[in-house]
Amino acid sequence: MAGMYPTMVADPNDPNRHHTAASGDGWPPALRNGYRLALVVAVLMLVSGMMALAGGFPDGADEAFREPFMRNMRVAAGGNIVLGVAIASCAAFLERGSITARRWLAGFAAAAIFLNIAAFILQVTSWASFIIAAALAITMLLVFRPAANAYMDRKNSLWNGIE
Repeated sequence: MAGMYPTMVADPNDPNRHHTAASGDGWPPALRNGYRLALVVAVLMLVSGMMALAGGFPDGADEAFREPFMRNMRVAAGGNIVLGVAIASCAAFLERGSITARRWLAGFAAAAIFLNIAAFILQVTSWASFIIAAALAITMLLVFRPAANAYMDRKNSLWNGIE
């Protein structure tokens, strides 16, 4: 009856709160697909950052906007390069079940989503930034699935022996 009404304390018998399926020996498909998508997005971030730096100021644009445009473009491109390397580095630890790496991955993904949406709104980058943000959101959805949580709990030494 306690689970019927929303409270500050969740009912421990609520079936929607816990993943009840047993996690196998291998890493779950959602986490594996999240890992692969994180690597693809990291490569896309590196390529788009390098292409933006190589592209420079667009031809035919007003010269009064050269300095602010170039500064914003350099921030977006440099941020994509740094965050792409950081995302790929954190994703490498997902198979080991590192909860810390998954938390850092979520933080870097949030920063990259903000950076790419802001760059897209400011019209400093192309639609690739919007695609990067959407793919990172899907990556985080896959990495934080209930089966991935159970796998992380089982692989993490802090949770070993606790049932």
